[in-house]
Amino acid sequence: MKNNLKQLRNKKGLLQTRVAMDLNTTQETISSYETGRVFPGSDMLIALADYYETSIDYLLGRTKYDMPIDTVKPNSISEKQFSILNKISKLSDVDQMKIESYIDGLNDK
Repeated sequence: MKNNLKQLRNKKGLLQTRVAMDLNTTQETISSYETGRVFPGSDMLIALADYYETSIDYLLGRTKYDMPIDTVKPNSISEKQFSILNKISKLSDVDQMKIESYIDGLNDK
């Protein structure tokens, strides 16, 4: 868990003090989570997952997918397809519409 927390924080370009302030805790607490000295309680685990827009399973290392909470990987698609869909879900609405239009055009052929 500690590696995922630090990775998510760094990915967003945040300092521990900022995360602590946003989650109404201390920098020392965030540091202790990231070093593995302390394990967060269930309320804080939920808050961290919400804050980083990921799943508790990702925080705990039960999945390797850093994905939005509402993203679910169907069993019927490959990891490569899932990776592409996950990237598409992070695009703007306009870009998603362009991709959907392109795919529709391919299906019409």
